[in-house]
Amino acid sequence: MESPFMDAEARIRSLDPSARLLAAEPLTGGVSSHTRRLVFEAADGVQAVVERRPKAMPGKPPPAERAAREAALLARLPDLGIPAPRLRHFEPPDTLVLDFLEGGTDPPPGAPASLVGPMAELLAALHRLGPERGLPPLQTFADPLPDLRTWRPDLFAADALPAPPCPPFAGPPRLLHGDFWMGNLLWRDGHLAGLLDWEDACLGDPMAELAAARCDLHSRFGVHAADALAEAYAALAPVDRSRLAWWDLYMPTAQLTLMDGWGLPPDDLIRVRAAMTERRDQALGALGMG
Repeated sequence: MESPFMDAEARIRSLDPSARLLAAEPLTGGVSSHTRRLVFEAADGVQAVVERRPKAMPGKPPPAERAAREAALLARLPDLGIPAPRLRHFEPPDTLVLDFLEGGTDPPPGAPASLVGPMAELLAALHRLGPERGLPPLQTFADPLPDLRTWRPDLFAADALPAPPCPPFAGPPRLLHGDFWMGNLLWRDGHLAGLLDWEDACLGDPMAELAAARCDLHSRFGVHAADALAEAYAALAPVDRSRLAWWDLYMPTAQLTLMDGWGLPPDDLIRVRAAMTERRDQALGALGMG
């Protein structure tokens, strides 16, 4: 199969003409991008970078649009104190070269108790950022109701059980990573060392991202871990419980609607579907709709 990347030797020479390639290896784990790690020796020592090229994905913007947006964001985030990989080079239309961050995505010892605090701190730090911090233009994601009406019109029919209103988002929109789950969190020596894969970043309601992170914890560790994250976050940043309740319905409903296209292994698909069914039903009950 033809490689999605340019020759590895040519790539490292484009970064540093004096560099010598030591290794080139594909990276696995993501489904929406081609990625590989390049290790090379330069005048200031051994370095490693990651090349990323987004794939065409149903329901997502074209690869070139996603790559350009991610490149602009990663050129800015490390200077704002966010542990994201720094952009080394962007080659239009769709190739990013990023610093390689050491670590792994396996939960730290003592999980879930050991990860709830660091996750809440990182979420709160992200959600303090907005357009006023010089972020590139991003789409806004702040209303759970339109998609819910499409996915579950029965919940909004005239004869459906009445639900509490979803308060409008008061803003201002905050930076959302857009895919905040354990597979994108990098741990090193028990500490949260990086947040990867920013192609879905947007501006919007922090409650959406908190709800998404709660879904992932629920699917891995159960409802108590999801609730612990909400409490840890609430100690650091405002929580709108009324809107969170609607996002807590939106996120598992979205996953149940879309997960068959994620390419998950069969065992993971069964696990996540069962957890999201439980989480959706809990959210419906909390809203008086179940």
